[in-house]
Amino acid sequence: MSVTVSDLLRLPCLRDASLIGGKSGAGRTVGAVSVLEYTEASENQNYYLNMMDYVSDELVITCFASIRDDVQAQCITLLRLAEIGEVGLILFYVGSIVPQVDARLIEDADSLGFPLIRMPNLKPFPRYSEVIGEVMDAILKDRMTETNFQTEILDRVSKLPIYQRSIGTVLYMLSDRVKVSLLLTDAAGNLLNSVYWPRSMAFDAERFITGYNLSRSSFIPEQQLFVRYDVIDTAKGSRLNLFVLKHDEAIRESDAVQIIDVIRICLNLLSQNYADHVLPELVQAILNDEPFKMRRIAAIYHIDIQSIHNMWVITLGLGSNAELGLSGGSKALTLIRNELSPYCKTIVADIYNQGQDVVAFMDNPIECDMLPLADELVASLEASGVRALITVCLNLDDTTQARRVYLQNQNALTAARCIYPLKKVFTRHEIDFADFCRGLIGRGEEDVKNNMAVLDALTSGDARSRCDLAETLAVFLLDADSGMGTCARLTRVHLNTVKYRLNQISERLSFRIGHLPETISLYTAVALRRILRGTVQSED
Repeated sequence: MSVTVSDLLRLPCLRDASLIGGKSGAGRTVGAVSVLEYTEASENQNYYLNMMDYVSDELVITCFASIRDDVQAQCITLLRLAEIGEVGLILFYVGSIVPQVDARLIEDADSLGFPLIRMPNLKPFPRYSEVIGEVMDAILKDRMTETNFQTEILDRVSKLPIYQRSIGTVLYMLSDRVKVSLLLTDAAGNLLNSVYWPRSMAFDAERFITGYNLSRSSFIPEQQLFVRYDVIDTAKGSRLNLFVLKHDEAIRESDAVQIIDVIRICLNLLSQNYADHVLPELVQAILNDEPFKMRRIAAIYHIDIQSIHNMWVITLGLGSNAELGLSGGSKALTLIRNELSPYCKTIVADIYNQGQDVVAFMDNPIECDMLPLADELVASLEASGVRALITVCLNLDDTTQARRVYLQNQNALTAARCIYPLKKVFTRHEIDFADFCRGLIGRGEEDVKNNMAVLDALTSGDARSRCDLAETLAVFLLDADSGMGTCARLTRVHLNTVKYRLNQISERLSFRIGHLPETISLYTAVALRRILRGTVQSED
């Protein structure tokens, strides 16, 4: 048995409290209580939370004194506490310090399954010490009567978010439960994981491991440390060394056996299933701009997040692809890894947006132009029966920008297809321009009319002539990259005809097409014309 949030709500000190959010997490185990004094969402808070790998089973008490009127900061703090492994939050002095509990905070607690408990606003006011004392008393009584913690730890691991399911997290749980330090090495003695109790303990683990004589148990008198050494064999045939260190007394045999069993079971389970789930979590963390989650997953897989500056978005939700389901995404995922692996050291890619997209993040390629690679990928996908569009986003500053660009691509890709109907590979700048055009249209008819006024000079003459001039201009600027030969091929007319029409347009506009800055407004005008006409090249 173990003490849960629900159990604690039956204590005298919490009977009048209300579980107002995150009720789905009420069954989570509580092993300690902590007071959160500094709650302001700042660089200082980022720093200290980033230093925490995992907080095993703490219930946090706060009154949000420093952010009493800042609901956004309260929500950010709640998210960060959930990310580092806290099990819930008790909010004191609502109505006295915090004016009220905002609905947004409750919604976030519900979505995270993070219990949010509101203390009653009574007089005399409830004290932190009452809750801390009774909660810790309940936890200690439970641990004195229940010495079998193996099932409890495994159950807690199974309920963790995917990105927190690691051997490091398991060691933190065991360390907190039994109050021991744990060192895990490979067969050669290389340190893989280390967790200390107390956390502030100063210990040179690598020096200790190098000099250890591998006896089953020993004692370090200068630090009053008892050491136990065991070998753990995994299902895959590898062998790991486990060192258990405890202050002042030797670890009990029953506790040692349970620790070894939990680690062995989790090593086998995680090695079989973890990789299948963690990379999708990393892609999601990047696109959601969740820095703590990103850091933990990247650390587990030794991925250098700081080196990632490029993103490809492969859009698959195109008409005839619907019947392919996730198989189209799987093909794209395999092909993009094959295409990029010779050129990039780091590639993080997965299916996203309910199978509509494949998103890939990568470092800067070695001696390679990415646009031709993207063209090759589109051709390979089409050869395998999958239609796709690719947006290549280079030189992104950080994951915040990656999220913004991805959302921009979602919103503006249809407009980009209208502007560039022949393209299957788009650049970030083309998506940005399409989004700019959408914004102009969204501002109303007068703005659109003003930005298209430059085309009024082409409206004289017969209907056929007007259409030919406008179409030639649009193809020349938007499809042919201002190449006359390409324009002639696309419009299926002689090169001299294209030259004649462009000269006619230049005369009417009183400037040479291609001359800057005049052509900027012309480029925008023909793009707006295409969006308004909805000229997406459709094969759907």
